[in-house]
Amino acid sequence: SRDWLEECASCTGPVLIMDVRDSLFQENPFGTTSDGQGPPVVEGLQVFEENVVQTTDHWLVEWPVRECKNVTFSKPMLCSGTTIGTREAMLQYLSDMYEEMKKWMSDPKCHFPNNGDDQSIHNYLFYTQQLPYAKAVPPRTGIVHTVGVDGSNILKQANEKKEGLRLADAYDNVKADKGGWIGDVDFLDYALTDNEGYFINADGKRSRVIHQYDRFGRPIEQWLEKNGFDDDSNIQQN
Repeated sequence: SRDWLEECASCTGPVLIMDVRDSLFQENPFGTTSDGQGPPVVEGLQVFEENVVQTTDHWLVEWPVRECKNVTFSKPMLCSGTTIGTREAMLQYLSDMYEEMKKWMSDPKCHFPNNGDDQSIHNYLFYTQQLPYAKAVPPRTGIVHTVGVDGSNILKQANEKKEGLRLADAYDNVKADKGGWIGDVDFLDYALTDNEGYFINADGKRSRVIHQYDRFGRPIEQWLEKNGFDDDSNIQQN
């Protein structure tokens, strides 16, 4: 991605790098939204915090960073699956990630049998002040809304309420709310979706980009199909 961006002379606007499999666009990330919100200001690099309950104490970051770098920190978890920045900042970030990855590859104590090294390195670089051009965006406040923790917790609650059913079947049997696909969630003190089922930020406006939506299971897949998200004819061609 770094080489491609560097070679693209016409790519002068903001850049979003992201996991494709579990992400979706509810609005144009860099344009005017359907309710009239103007294009967001993008300066430097934006890294996105996950749910407030998810920290770098999670084994995905704590264990590899401790073993590889002899460093520990307890901070909000940053998701490496979505990152936004100016062209200049993104090129610098991708170069910094590449150089750090080469260090891990060359050091046997930095080799681990699990996937997710990019998240370990992403958090390590930011929290050791090696990305001075980056700013962390709190959950539900920026262009990207990472919903994986909420999805996993709701799925777990559904299973506990439907003891004896398979996890997916338990979630399918939760009574849908007015949003059309999320069940009765009694442990959240905030709304995840609007009345039409779209994810919203803390200010009540629709989130532009959703990451890790698949953690909610089959109900959201059915909602996406109902609302045409799986229709290729809706994809804008530039």
